[in-house]
Amino acid sequence: MQRRISRFSPGRPGAAGSILLYGFGLALALSLLFNGFLLYEQSHQRSIIDYEVGDTAYAVDDMAWQQLSECKRANMQKDSLIRQLEHIPNAPPEKAATVH
Repeated sequence: MQRRISRFSPGRPGAAGSILLYGFGLALALSLLFNGFLLYEQSHQRSIIDYEVGDTAYAVDDMAWQQLSECKRANMQKDSLIRQLEHIPNAPPEKAATVH
């Protein structure tokens, strides 16, 4: 007498393998969803931090640029004054400049 094995019977040889495969697939899907959520939260927090830090960084850059511009302007004025003093004929000794 032959024993018939139903597709859904627990004694079926491939049943344990398909249940494990289904469980692994489900675990993988849940893991991917959770990791996607964590990445979304992390990028959202980074964008907030970048926005807050970005504003201060631009303010610092503007201040540094302004200071550099002022230094450049002051140096140009000094260079201009030096050139004027070099070319003054018959200048008194305290105003004469010697450039080598």
